[in-house]
Amino acid sequence: MRKWTAVLAALALGLGLAACGDDDDDAASGETTATTEAGGGEPAECTGPADAYATEVGDPADFTPVADDTLTVVTSLPGPGFWEGSDDDPSALNGGFEYAIADAMREEFGLANLEVRNESFDAIVAGTVSDYDIALSQISITCERAEVVTFSMPYFESNQGVLMKAGGSMTTLEEAKAARWGVQTGTTALDLLETIGVEQEPSVYQQLPDAFTALEAGQVDAVLIDTAISLGQAARSDGSLEVVAQFEQPGGPDQYSAILPQDSDDVGAVNAVIQELKDSGELDRLATENLTADPGGIPVIEVE
Repeated sequence: MRKWTAVLAALALGLGLAACGDDDDDAASGETTATTEAGGGEPAECTGPADAYATEVGDPADFTPVADDTLTVVTSLPGPGFWEGSDDDPSALNGGFEYAIADAMREEFGLANLEVRNESFDAIVAGTVSDYDIALSQISITCERAEVVTFSMPYFESNQGVLMKAGGSMTTLEEAKAARWGVQTGTTALDLLETIGVEQEPSVYQQLPDAFTALEAGQVDAVLIDTAISLGQAARSDGSLEVVAQFEQPGGPDQYSAILPQDSDDVGAVNAVIQELKDSGELDRLATENLTADPGGIPVIEVE
């Protein structure tokens, strides 16, 4: 079994890094978008996540916040392991992997204050949220989303995990096809279930806690969400939930990225901080500190 630190090195630091999202690859649907290449030049056709994020690395000193001396971050709570301190009150947040990344950015940008705002995940990825600097919410990079927001370079990756009640089991695609699934609206879980070819229409929940509640109540057999998030929820459940499997997709794991408004000029500064956290090993350290369960021991179901 791989050790957790080695897993995190691959998850958090590989800049083949490719998270929680909508369409995983719009080449499959025939939809494309233009992306910005490092150093300018003609936009390229987007055929997958690697084409959908900005690669330019600028200077943190050039960051211009929307509010004076404040980094304004939006997320969609709860975020087990990623945002800790409260599941619904942003002012009570005090830790977690993405919280630590946000605070590192605040410091590198030379800002005194960090303000976190709770927003709908759907609204964040649809580009309808306004008056913020960055969004950090376990957001997958996709071509479709890149049409309405700007993605930073990725900082994490995760397969999608199968969260079930304790004692549950799922080991084959046939079992996955027959299961009653719960998912959060607007996430890449819906696309994966479509690829799998599930027999029953998934139950879709506006808020992730509602999906967890439905699972506990036996209204669905399993919840599909990124493995890192599933492990966090299982750890909070006092043994009532467990992650029984994860899906390995042909295109690789979902890649987490910061979102910026489409008209933002700050992606180069954001990328500079992410690159610095990666190069220094701090990104790996933060992941190890905040996401302590080992996904390496979770059985894998391959999706063709």
